[in-house]
Amino acid sequence: MAKKSIINILLKFYANRLNTYTVDYDEFISYVKKYAQIHVEEQPDLVMYLGNADAQIEKDLEELEADRKVLIINNDKKRTIFVITMYVQKFEKLYQEIVIKPTTPFPTISDLPKSVPTDILYKKNASDYLHGALKKQETDDKILYCLSLPHEIPPIIVPSSLKVSTLGEICMAKIRLPLQKEEYRGYFAKKLHISNQGKELATKNFFDKFVNFSNDIIDDLKEPGDNFYFWTQLCYFIRQDYESIKDRTPEDINVLQAIYIAEIIISFYKDKIKQENQKREALEYLKKALQKPPYYFTINDITGIVNAKGVPLTKLYTDDDLKAFLEKETSNNADEGSSHLPDLLVFKVQSKTLFFIYKDKILPLIVRLCNEAHDTVGKIITENWIELLRNFTKVPEMYNQAKYEEILRSKTEKMAPILYALLNANFLLTLTYELRAKSAEIPLPLFEHDRLAPYSSLLLLKQQDLLASAKFALPFWYSIPIVSWLISLFTKKPEKHKQNPSGTAFQKVNYDQELAHSIKQPVSKGKALAQAAQALERHFVQEGSTVERDMDSYAKIWNKMIDKKNRVNLEEDVNALIRDYIRNVFNTLNGVTFDENRLENLANTLCNTPNMKRIGEPEALNMYVRMYILHLLKGLT
Repeated sequence: MAKKSIINILLKFYANRLNTYTVDYDEFISYVKKYAQIHVEEQPDLVMYLGNADAQIEKDLEELEADRKVLIINNDKKRTIFVITMYVQKFEKLYQEIVIKPTTPFPTISDLPKSVPTDILYKKNASDYLHGALKKQETDDKILYCLSLPHEIPPIIVPSSLKVSTLGEICMAKIRLPLQKEEYRGYFAKKLHISNQGKELATKNFFDKFVNFSNDIIDDLKEPGDNFYFWTQLCYFIRQDYESIKDRTPEDINVLQAIYIAEIIISFYKDKIKQENQKREALEYLKKALQKPPYYFTINDITGIVNAKGVPLTKLYTDDDLKAFLEKETSNNADEGSSHLPDLLVFKVQSKTLFFIYKDKILPLIVRLCNEAHDTVGKIITENWIELLRNFTKVPEMYNQAKYEEILRSKTEKMAPILYALLNANFLLTLTYELRAKSAEIPLPLFEHDRLAPYSSLLLLKQQDLLASAKFALPFWYSIPIVSWLISLFTKKPEKHKQNPSGTAFQKVNYDQELAHSIKQPVSKGKALAQAAQALERHFVQEGSTVERDMDSYAKIWNKMIDKKNRVNLEEDVNALIRDYIRNVFNTLNGVTFDENRLENLANTLCNTPNMKRIGEPEALNMYVRMYILHLLKGLT
C-alpha cells in the first residue's frame, strides 16, 4: 500500500470518528503512532510509523496537501489539518438534498463558516469548467470548485464528485419552479408563442413537457431538433426579466444562477450537435468524392479533399473520425457470416503505396486502364520491334507466345502500375464471383478457370498484329527475303559470344559442392512435400495474399450457411474429409513429383465425391480444397 494511501485512510478514519473535518495536527500524529503500534502485525506497512516517526508523518501529510486532499493551517497556537475530502462529502449531501428539494439554494462562498479557509476552493470560470466536464469528467472527492458566473452573480460551490448531468437537471428543476406558478407560466408561454409564429403547437408541446412532465431534459438536449431554439429563447426571456430586477431575493438569485449554468450546458450541446452534423455531412461528401474519378486515392489524396466551398474536409472532422470511417468502409460487409467484400477495398502498387477504391468502380476502371494500356504498351513494343527489325534482329517474344506474354506483363507493370496492381489484387477473383452471383454484367473476361487471363487478351494486343504493324512500318524491301538477307550481310553487326571460363568454373564448383551437400544431408519426405507446397503456393497465390487468406475467400463463396454454428460445422466437415483423404494417400505422395497436375487430381477426386457435390459452387470448392491441401503440406517437417 502506498504511503499517501495509508496516511489518507487513517486521516479519514480519524476525522469520521471525531465527526469533524478539522483535525489537530499534533493529536493526529500521536494517533498514527499509537495506531501503528497496535496494528503493525496485521498491517506490516505501518512499520514506518513506529518509534520516532514524526518526520515521516509530516512528509506524508505535505504530499497530501500537494495533492489538494488536505490543507494544513498554521496558527500561532496550534496547527490544524483541514480534511478537504471530508468537507467535499458535506457538499455531496447538500446537493442530494437539492435534487429532492429544488428550492434549496446553491451553496456559495458566503455560506462557508468563518473557520473554513477559502483556500480549499478551486476557483474556475463556470463556462470553462462545464465545457471541460461535459467532454470528459472524472468524478472524485478531492476538489471543491468555486464557479464564477457573469454579471456579478454570486459564484456557486460544486464538489468534483457531482456529475454535470445532475447539476444540469438541478438547474432545470430550479427554472421550472417559477414557471409552475400560473402568472409566470402564462407570461412566458405567451412570449414563446409570439416569437414562434407558425410553430404554436411545437412551442406548446415543448413548454408543457418541460413544466409538467420532463425529468430527462439533459438527455433531450443530446438529440438534434427544435428544442435548442426553444430553450435558447426561454432562457433568454427568463434571464432578461430576472436581470431587470433591482432588489433581488435569494430565490431570484437562485433562478439566475440556474439560468446561467443551463445556458452554458445548452450552448455546449448545441455546438456539439452542429459539429456532429458538419462531420456527418463532411464524411458523406468524402464518400461521394471517393466514387468520382480517378476512383483510386492514397491517404494523402483523401486528406487533401475539399468541399464545394473549398474548405478542407480535415477541418470538419478529426483524424480519429477519418480513421473510423475508413475502417468501417473497409469492413462493413466483412462481418462474420458474410460472403461479400467490403465496399471500400485497398490495394498496393510495387512502390508499396496503398490506394483505396470502391469495389463497384474497379471493373469500369480496369476496362478504362486496359484501353489506355492497349495504346501505350502496344506503341512501345511496336516501336521497339521496328528498331530490332530494322537492324535485322529478331527476339523470342516475336514468335514465342509465353515470352510475348511475359513482355506484356513487365511493360504493364512498368507503364500502368495501377492496372497491374488491380489485376493482381487478391480481391479481384472474389469480386468477379460476387458479380456472377448477382448475374451482373462483367464487361471484360478477367479470369479463365480462376486464373488471370493472358495480358494479350486483357489488353487486346495480339502478337501477330504487333509484329505485322512493325513490319508494315519498314521499307518494302525488308519483306523481300532475298533482298533483306543480302542487305543484312553488309549492315548487321556480328554477335559476340564470349564465355567467362572463370565464371563457368566457379559455377561448376558451386554446383558440385551443392550436390555433394545434398547427398550428405538427404531431405525428409515431409520436408520435401512442404517445399513443393511452398513452391506451388507461389504459383497459385497472388502477390500480397496467402494460402490462408485465399482459403477464407473461397470458403465465403461455397459455404452459404446463414447460421454461424452450421457454417463452422460445414467448413470443419470439409476440412476433416480433406485431412482423412490426404492421410490415406500420403504414402503415394512424393516431393519430387508433387506438382500442379498432382494437386489438381487430388482436388478433383475429392470434389467428385457425393458429399462434396451436394455443397455447390464447384469451382470455388475445388480451389478451396487445393488451398487447404497446400496448407496441410506446408506444415510438414
